[in-house]
Amino acid sequence: MIKYIPSTARYHIFHPKDYIINEDKDGIVTITSPNGETNMTLSGYEANGEVDSKVLTEFMAEVTKGYELQTEPELKEFGNGLKISGKYKKDGNDWLWKIFSENKAIVIVSINGDGILSDEEIKLIEFMLDNFELYSE
Repeated sequence: MIKYIPSTARYHIFHPKDYIINEDKDGIVTITSPNGETNMTLSGYEANGEVDSKVLTEFMAEVTKGYELQTEPELKEFGNGLKISGKYKKDGNDWLWKIFSENKAIVIVSINGDGILSDEEIKLIEFMLDNFELYSE
């Protein structure tokens, strides 16, 4: 696994060596599997104030408009902050949406597969996100 810190220095994430990393001029990072079947996109933001469960729940509803809900979003603690995650479908593809927050820092993560995300792909993504660290200061 290789540690990656985007130009925004908002977080770090570990990814497999053979995965392809792309960061655009706005600091949005895409991590793609070697076969191109799985994509993870991460984008960091700064909120105007503290991010609580209400703000996170509303933000999740906003970013997933137009997606078919598969599982109700689940809110959990994340370090000194919160995270929310849910499973969705759009255009026949599986999507996992996650939002991590700590203080005013927010990182939105969307994961999609070419069709159905396999259990193996989900386990690898969860491992990568279990070792994800958000820099809130």
